[in-house]
Amino acid sequence: MCSALLNIVLDLVFVLGLGMGVEGVALATVIAQAVSALLVLRTLFQSDSCIQLFLNRLKCHFDVLKQVVQVGIPAAIQMMVLSFSNIFVQSYINYFGDNCMAGWAAYNKIDMFMFLPMQSISLASTTFVGQNMGIGQRKRARQGVTIAVWMTMVITVAIMIPVVACAPYLVGFFNSDPEVITFGTMFLRYIAPFYIICCVNQIYFGALRGAGNTKVPMVIMLLTFVLLRQIYMYIMANFISNTLIPVAFGYPVGWIACTILTFTYYHKVPWDQKKLIQVANIEE
Repeated sequence: MCSALLNIVLDLVFVLGLGMGVEGVALATVIAQAVSALLVLRTLFQSDSCIQLFLNRLKCHFDVLKQVVQVGIPAAIQMMVLSFSNIFVQSYINYFGDNCMAGWAAYNKIDMFMFLPMQSISLASTTFVGQNMGIGQRKRARQGVTIAVWMTMVITVAIMIPVVACAPYLVGFFNSDPEVITFGTMFLRYIAPFYIICCVNQIYFGALRGAGNTKVPMVIMLLTFVLLRQIYMYIMANFISNTLIPVAFGYPVGWIACTILTFTYYHKVPWDQKKLIQVANIEE
């Protein structure tokens, strides 16, 4: 909160007060992030919990580093390829003109806001599952995931209803052009209801990562969010219906396929039994 508020204040000072333009915005972001980093370090230095930072004890633990890389690299590749895929989605949207592009940009800003709760709970699920799997509480881990799914759905619906109802006003906050508002509102009202489906795949992805399984979420997401989406949009744009809504439905199509595959894998494939056996042997 300190970082965000400082960023806003510095934006106003640098851009409106000093007339620095884009440079001012960039400088404000860097300063705000630096302050955020310093506050985090200060908290870690002064913490009385089991998580505390001591500079004189910092060193590289290669066995831990190996585990971090094994978990982190698949997730990093997944996000990199997904971001690259979004460039192609944008290219299809650009075909429909400047106002459509501006409406899509406004939709994406609101889309990011709506996705934050499910992404945050997904990260929490990763930690929760990891902790419970580490002490052999497989049943409790699954219960927590189920609760997280329902909780995420409720929160998403609670956010989605006012967003869809007030879509023209929200889009108008970013761009007051009537045609842009029309496009942005259309995107929100057609695509937003499918966010409920994303709650399932996001939480299950977080749970699988917490159980140490990062490769399967990566493969599923690449197949559905990237490959399937590109195939669908190419076929729509070139052979079936080169109109806006069928093309824009490339996102929901990927989400639906991803959820089906993730749900099936999650409920059909046993969790990390080897890890549970190891923990049981240690406790004995």
